[in-house]
Amino acid sequence: MIDFVYPLVPKGELIRRLKKASARIVEMGMNAWLVSGVTNLYYFTGTTQNGILFIFDDGRHLFLVRKSLERARNESALTEIDGFRSLRELSDRLKGAYGKLPGKIGFEGGVVPVSLFDRYQQALPDCEFFNVSTEIRWLRSIKSEFEQGCMREAGKQTAAVFQHMKEFIRPGLTEIEIAAEVEYIARKNGHQGIIRMNGFNAELYYGVITAGESANLPTNFDGPSGSSGLYPSAPHPAGRVAVKGGKPVLVDFMGAYMGYLCDETRVYFPGEPSQEVIRLHNNCVQIQSFISERLKPGIIPAQLYEDTKTYAKEMGFTENLMGFGTNQVKFFGHGLGLEVDELPVIAPR
Repeated sequence: MIDFVYPLVPKGELIRRLKKASARIVEMGMNAWLVSGVTNLYYFTGTTQNGILFIFDDGRHLFLVRKSLERARNESALTEIDGFRSLRELSDRLKGAYGKLPGKIGFEGGVVPVSLFDRYQQALPDCEFFNVSTEIRWLRSIKSEFEQGCMREAGKQTAAVFQHMKEFIRPGLTEIEIAAEVEYIARKNGHQGIIRMNGFNAELYYGVITAGESANLPTNFDGPSGSSGLYPSAPHPAGRVAVKGGKPVLVDFMGAYMGYLCDETRVYFPGEPSQEVIRLHNNCVQIQSFISERLKPGIIPAQLYEDTKTYAKEMGFTENLMGFGTNQVKFFGHGLGLEVDELPVIAPR
């Protein structure tokens, strides 16, 4: 067995998360949560090995791993870790760990496929199931010092990429060539290579690279900027549009360290921008400052969205605010963490 040397989620961090989950289980009048989605599994166990985690209302847990049990035990600081082969084992395993079958079980209804949920019900026919996806996402929305530290490390990756792009971007390069350089610099600085999202059918690479009018192309992605892409199968990360002098280049990039993300965007301009471009850029900076100055505990995201929309309208931003034409999106910002689209969201609802 190869000896891996990499940082792990501390035991105290995992215990704190499990305690918060158990308290929420009690508040909701349930007996247990069943966690199997990779993001939440990593959040509660510190590993992404294929398995099922049961969190009980009395503070205990049971982590059953299908593959790889050996790596799960090496990567997770939890103690109650065991292997299993079939969902048919769940009933007896739960009785052994909890003393009886937990009558009311919360599960990730926003993540688990219907076919898998049917199998859970077949394995545990005497249990009631309730969707707790949103409750888990709200638990994850409050970041610990450890999590904030991971996000700062991800921010160092974005800083390295953006600094390099200042010297690298030049007329003649295509979006895909820039994307390749972005990945090269990111991976050298420890990028994990995977970006996770919560939304159904939501896919994302490290980010989006657009040259000139490419950013205004319509896209299926729920973001303000478009892209030509390479094929209809992947229409948004980067395409073969070339950089031209006097045209902006947008680099929307996400760092990723130990699962945690940092999402930033920079606009580069080969050549001298016009006064109109500078004016519009400065207006965007003012809107960003308007939002950041108001991001304080207790603020209602929906109200901040409306206030920002009014402020932007006073500057003349209406039709093409947060996207050109049909690319407009109805949010000004989103949460970050283990996924790109975490709560809260600065949106009307």
